[in-house]
Amino acid sequence: MLMIETDLRTICEYERAHNKIIGVRFCNEPYSMMVVDLVKDANGEYKSYERVLPCVPCGAVVCVTIWDGKYVLLRQFRHSMREYQICFPRGYGESDRTAEENAKKEVKEELGAEVTCCKKLGEVVANSGLSGDRVAVFLCELASAPVLDKGYEEIRNFIYCTEDELQKLVADGSINDGFTLSALKLMPKR
Repeated sequence: MLMIETDLRTICEYERAHNKIIGVRFCNEPYSMMVVDLVKDANGEYKSYERVLPCVPCGAVVCVTIWDGKYVLLRQFRHSMREYQICFPRGYGESDRTAEENAKKEVKEELGAEVTCCKKLGEVVANSGLSGDRVAVFLCELASAPVLDKGYEEIRNFIYCTEDELQKLVADGSINDGFTLSALKLMPKR
């Protein structure tokens, strides 16, 4: 197990010797922060290791959304990739809300719809190499058809598909979002 070094003298010596900065490197409160830790491996060697931490205790949510018997996905621009991606609604949690309340909030914000039934399916860690954030996955039945809010979070349009159509989008690589793929694995058979 990698042990995090907390001795300030050791950290300062490492920073000088390796021209690295240890500690919080970026904070995008209330969402997340990037931290660079000084860690010691099993051989006693020191190295720097970065990770992204959530700023809220209940973490993020991803919502498998269903309207009129079909899955509802977003075609949304993702800045990190600089392209559009097909995915389920998701977002950071807010500290004054439960995970279920955050799920309903995300559906309202991204789909403009209320949730009639919200069932927790489990939790996933989509990129444990960078973040240990456990993301709650919910199955959300919608009370009404989604309404597109042009420009909101760069959502271009909605995609409605049956389970077979969804599986084809996964198989042909059209859906490659780690949260969406993870959420689908938690879905009970319909």
